Amino acid sequence: MPAASTTIQAEVWKCHPNPYVRLLGRDASASRALAQAALESDGRFRLTTPADGFRDDDDYAQIDSSLPLAWDDGSVVDPLPHTSYAGMNPVQRRRFANWLNAPEVAAPVAFRRIYLAWLEIALFEKERQAGATAELFSLLTAGGWREENALAQTALLAGWLAQDGGLVAQAITQGRLSPGALSVGAGWMAHLGEPLDAGCALALAQGWHLQMPASHSFDLKNDGGLLQLRISSLTSNLGADPLAWALTQTGRPHNSTLEEKAGQNGVITGEWLPWHAVHRSVRLLLPQFSLRETIEPRLVDLFAGLPVVSPSPHPEEGGLASAPAAIPPTTEWHLILEFGNSRSQHYDYVVHLARKQTGYQLLMDETRQLIHRVHFRKRHIRQFWRLWAYVESWSSARVYVNGKEIQKWNVFPYSAEIR
Repeated sequence: MPAASTTIQAEVWKCHPNPYVRLLGRDASASRALAQAALESDGRFRLTTPADGFRDDDDYAQIDSSLPLAWDDGSVVDPLPHTSYAGMNPVQRRRFANWLNAPEVAAPVAFRRIYLAWLEIALFEKERQAGATAELFSLLTAGGWREENALAQTALLAGWLAQDGGLVAQAITQGRLSPGALSVGAGWMAHLGEPLDAGCALALAQGWHLQMPASHSFDLKNDGGLLQLRISSLTSNLGADPLAWALTQTGRPHNSTLEEKAGQNGVITGEWLPWHAVHRSVRLLLPQFSLRETIEPRLVDLFAGLPVVSPSPHPEEGGLASAPAAIPPTTEWHLILEFGNSRSQHYDYVVHLARKQTGYQLLMDETRQLIHRVHFRKRHIRQFWRLWAYVESWSSARVYVNGKEIQKWNVFPYSAEIR
């Protein structure tokens, strides 16, 4: 298998279009880059070791352009997950160089981890920070990175170093963070003044494995508005955003500047804890605010009573938007749901959901009261269960199957009256 000449392989790396490639002798090592960033830091992070005595040749993730590359004949296996660039064989190095032209596609774990290590170091370099941050959040939506748990944690770090609460929230909602990392992220959101939204509340509830059926079957796309309404109500009751309120319970005011929270050395006061980095040479301490114990009961309150989608006996049924186009003929099984005005806080939202059905009608009874009527075919029964979760306790709610009214206590999945 022929190997490229030293001159050619050096040019492969020196001319590589990926801006985050780190070359030995050209780019600072990880420890030196962090030492320089620490000297210029406003207290967003600390190093666990002194910032002197670093060398330029102590970075396992850097590219040594003198190492040979070889053409790929498809016979070489992928490198082991923690393999360094130097530890790869010539064919694997060539594959790595080729993959870096489109790093959003699937790749061996070793390739992804070295690339993440580069992006992590770039977060501490002024000229590369913004681009590396954008790259990390772009990869969060890339199909080839769905199994890479370390990506979300690095994106979370990027949000903190950028002091951008919106990015921290995005890492929480789009990433796959551990329970501990979610706790850190919630604290950073509160400190940066980023309000809790429906997506973050759902991610926290699911990531912390709270025992609430609604959090596991909750449909953010269809019912996120209702959850956001509850968050607004909780904010009004607490007098502050739930995360900001939880932070005040720990004795640390939210949305204060770094200078206000800094001591004589210009660093944030509070609990500084180790951060698990991707790069093996990165040893950081970051300020972390523990809100989980305080915010968990509030999350339980938010999800209590939210609709739980009941299982449907027909797995082929579509979502809420795929309602029947017209009133079904009487020869075909059909169900009618009717409900009138209600004082429930969910009423406007339920009407919104009902109107999305093409089988929806607005009627007026003999007392001139408005009646909302929705027709369902059997293969679309799932949409009915979603609405029923809201209206089953309303006195105006009525259910008819093939023209026969069904008593409420007989309205449940697999009921003989519903078949």
